[in-house]
Amino acid sequence: MKYWIVAAAVAMTAPVASAKVLIDIDGAIGYSFNSLNEGTLANDSIDLTGTDGSSEPVGLAQEAENGLYASAKFSWPIFPDVSLQYQNLVSSGTNTVNQEVSYGGESFTYSEDVVSEFDMSYFDLGLTYGIPLPMASFDFGLNFRSLVGGFTAEGQNTGEKIDAPFQVNGTPIIVPMGYLSASVTPPLPVDVKFGGEIKTLPLGDTNVTDWNIKGTWYAPMPTNILVKLGVEAGYRNYSLSIGESTLGADTSDFASDVNFSGFFAGAALHF
Repeated sequence: MKYWIVAAAVAMTAPVASAKVLIDIDGAIGYSFNSLNEGTLANDSIDLTGTDGSSEPVGLAQEAENGLYASAKFSWPIFPDVSLQYQNLVSSGTNTVNQEVSYGGESFTYSEDVVSEFDMSYFDLGLTYGIPLPMASFDFGLNFRSLVGGFTAEGQNTGEKIDAPFQVNGTPIIVPMGYLSASVTPPLPVDVKFGGEIKTLPLGDTNVTDWNIKGTWYAPMPTNILVKLGVEAGYRNYSLSIGESTLGADTSDFASDVNFSGFFAGAALHF
């Protein structure tokens, strides 16, 4: 009877083990604790963190909000790995404004309290190849970032509102970026991994750079042969600079210098 039980267990786990040989899945979900280090928009006519709402650059007294993030990576032989990521990245604030506010081709002159929000949230799609090494790996490829936010400002008394999403003819802006990452799994008695990645698009005066470093620990569990569960924590920095012209296109309405950074922590999974 015992032999039949062992045989049945092997038969049940064989398909799963075969699947693990063909595909790896890494996932994470957590919270980022963001800070807005720099925020000027529309050729320095708007200061997101400033408090002076009566002169240029007009201050909007914004602060960064903490946000959710989630990611997944699918790896298989021959074909490029596919990674997906979402990051909620928003700053908001309320300030008394006695000045014209212009952004994205829209403008209003306010003389009241103004509620504003700058949303740099995004979805990423990455296509990468990995170079496995003993205790380490390197990945390189392309990342396509869809900017799903924008800038809004609304007077609390008049209701006059600027609504300038990051869109072209109703379609979200897609930013192609180069991608590099590296990770190392040191020979330690605990299951840990350390790594970092950078996504960047340098185009002269226009530059998008997003990098992070993190550590991941997987809990010692009997199910680790099939799926590992653990926690991750790290630090990220995201900078966006838009010049007056980008690849010959007039981007002066969106000229900006914005930098977010902060620590993050969440749950991690490896299948």
